Amino acid sequence: MKTRILAERAVLGASPLRIAPVTITTEGGRITAVEPLDRDALHSSAGGDDVETVDVGDRLLTPAFVNGHTHLAMSALRGVGLDAMGGNIIESIYFRVEGALTPEDVRAFTRLGACESLLAGVGVVWDHYYHGEAVAAGLADMGLCGVVAPTLQDLTGPGADAWEAQLEATEAIARDAKLAEAGVLAALGPHATDTVSGRLWARLSTLATDLALPIHSHVAQTIEEFARCVERHGCTPIERLDRLGVLDAGAGLLMVHGLYVTHRDLERLRPQRNTLGYCPFSQVQFGFPAAVEGWWEAGIPFVIGTDCGACNDSMNPQQELRLLAGGRAFAVTPSAPAAQFRASGELLDARELDNIRRATRTERAALAEPETLLSTVWGRPGHMHPRLDAGVIEPGARANLCIWDSDDPAWWPATAPLRTMTMGDIGGTLWGLMVNGRWVGERGAVRSSLLASDTWREARREAEGRRAALFARAGI
Repeated sequence: MKTRILAERAVLGASPLRIAPVTITTEGGRITAVEPLDRDALHSSAGGDDVETVDVGDRLLTPAFVNGHTHLAMSALRGVGLDAMGGNIIESIYFRVEGALTPEDVRAFTRLGACESLLAGVGVVWDHYYHGEAVAAGLADMGLCGVVAPTLQDLTGPGADAWEAQLEATEAIARDAKLAEAGVLAALGPHATDTVSGRLWARLSTLATDLALPIHSHVAQTIEEFARCVERHGCTPIERLDRLGVLDAGAGLLMVHGLYVTHRDLERLRPQRNTLGYCPFSQVQFGFPAAVEGWWEAGIPFVIGTDCGACNDSMNPQQELRLLAGGRAFAVTPSAPAAQFRASGELLDARELDNIRRATRTERAALAEPETLLSTVWGRPGHMHPRLDAGVIEPGARANLCIWDSDDPAWWPATAPLRTMTMGDIGGTLWGLMVNGRWVGERGAVRSSLLASDTWREARREAEGRRAALFARAGI
């Protein structure tokens, strides 16, 4: 069915972003036309039985968000293992639970993570997890688009004995026309540089090129990974990937977390082909914030992801933007002038501290601009897969759209909507959501209608039962 959406205020373009009145036509999961708004002409013309016309008035219409890195199914582990955050929670807690997972568990948990994502205005997720075929099915169940990277490991980890099956699953997802129609695509998902052998990395690089697929991996995320790479290969994780030819493989490479990335590593990266992934709240909990300002200054594109509910508690990428914007200020507190002032209390030292504050804000002002911030949840992550085309309102793009109730107090006085998009708390103001050309829930009652649906109630019932059984098997 064809849909026409009339909007007085739609966020268009990429750089610069602009807000304009338009009529958007969607069909078959894609935007087919974006035209200047002429409400009188449209209302007077016959649309036909196969055309739905929706007039959203002056509510703000935007692309739906793209979550650049997550593990939806891990929302089942929210609040588990918090006492292990000071160490390597991936190896000490998550691997233990993931070794007991079944495909049915993953599909059930993915549904709940998908619901949470939809309610945050997310239209696409880049998901990386075990039992990738179950992740893909869970996304399709809930009507959420996604790029699924079945986790591949052949050295260590809970997937080490199943990597061949998961590689077959990756190829099956990539070739599945029905999943593609639902907006569910494939990426190759080597877990990390210390859990994947050089032989498998080489095979995946060739396959990525043959199938025109992106590669999505964790890179330089823990001290253990960094140390193993240095001790085994005499180089950093990124240098290792460069030596193996991975940086030039396939449709591009997404490297997530990057806590242990050097200046020389950044010089090795190809900005047109390589993307870094930043998950601020997750990194604050399990590690420390990556040096994203250095990535930006080096011209390396990066995307925002939530990681998983287990180490973030939120699956809303829009809420990550405030921490990205404010990150430049956190560098002031541990600086030498700050330490000197706290020790002396002298006015001269206080003025020097303020000079550092001002200089930091000036030097990195562009990093906190709404366009820069929104590009990490719209533009770049929406185009890392050649068949995705999301995060923008233009002909040919995926019909993933959010309609925000800008009369809500969270937007008032609504004079700087792009800033509110990045710095406000707007999750509760989602008025309408279209994903892959289909409306999610009821316009004007997205949250209440979705949570009242039989789909949600059955998904939650099954997930709760499976979570209890999983924890019993894993001894949690």
